[in-house]
Amino acid sequence: MLVQGHNNQYGFEKLILLLLLSVTAVLLISPVSAYSADAGGKPVVTIVARGSQSYYFGEEADLSGINSASNSTYLFITGPNIPEGGVTLTPPNQKSVKGDPSSFTTVKTKPDKTWEYSFYTANLMMDAGTYTIYAVSKPTPKDQFDNTTTCGTVSVILKRPFITAEISPASVTKGQPFSITGIAEGIPPEVQIWIIGNNYEFTTKTPVNPDASFTFTATEAISGNLPAGQYYLFAQHPMVNNQFDIAVTGDYVRNMKLNNGTNLFRITGPGSLQGSDAKDALVAAFSDQEANDHTYTNDTYTIVPFQVTDAGSPTPQATAASTAPVQRTTQHSPLQYALPGAIVVVAGIVIWKRH
Repeated sequence: MLVQGHNNQYGFEKLILLLLLSVTAVLLISPVSAYSADAGGKPVVTIVARGSQSYYFGEEADLSGINSASNSTYLFITGPNIPEGGVTLTPPNQKSVKGDPSSFTTVKTKPDKTWEYSFYTANLMMDAGTYTIYAVSKPTPKDQFDNTTTCGTVSVILKRPFITAEISPASVTKGQPFSITGIAEGIPPEVQIWIIGNNYEFTTKTPVNPDASFTFTATEAISGNLPAGQYYLFAQHPMVNNQFDIAVTGDYVRNMKLNNGTNLFRITGPGSLQGSDAKDALVAAFSDQEANDHTYTNDTYTIVPFQVTDAGSPTPQATAASTAPVQRTTQHSPLQYALPGAIVVVAGIVIWKRH
């Protein structure tokens, strides 16, 4: 009787081990293979957008999904001021036509039935707002869907880029270095920095980091050339076309887009605008461009006034506010299942070794 009880216990524990290993195999199955068909076994097409599904124009939206219905996945987008049937993603100016693959953004479906596409949102000439991206198994626009259409959808929000800036320390001492930091959402390749004062003008470009931050350090040499007084920092964002519309050419501030280039005002040399007058003229130049811009291709800016004092002069004990890092979310990887799966495997091995 003892032997029989022992055998029953051994058989029971072996059964538990097999169940544990089976659960592990299920946990480690790729989500793609688990969802390549619907509950009725019919082919499916799905689409997801990595991250928060909210993007500034200029950012990249990573799209992916499953297509178990065809060897190609056809994408199109609908939204504000877009035809009902949809248009291609890039550029969004070709109306989608039934049966015409060239009127869709076409992505090859991989052997494992997945697909991927990077949607670059720069130079789209679209309004900010909420859009819907469709993935379909055959070239069919939204307004001609029928009961044979297999599709998936995802909504995305496209937002207007902007720029922020700050100076540290807030009050600059002549001959001492200072830093300019900020955020340029939409992540252009670079931003343009302006420093304007009485009998002083300085411009430079500085790169934007992948997290949308930028930093420019003014050296002792630059600071040493700043006469004491009132100054204005401009940080200029090139917007979605990544081109600086307002720039310094020789002694003039020039609008590069107006009539293929037009001088706006003189900023250096005889008869040039100085200090607050130059600041007001530059503000007007940017504002006139932005006023009627519905495509977000005209530059935007931010302005920060600051003081420069002579070395040895008393200065206010002020520092610039810190800038919080940009937070971005990402989709969970299938590796999220690896840890619980590994725990189950270890438990199974322990039980096995007992016998």
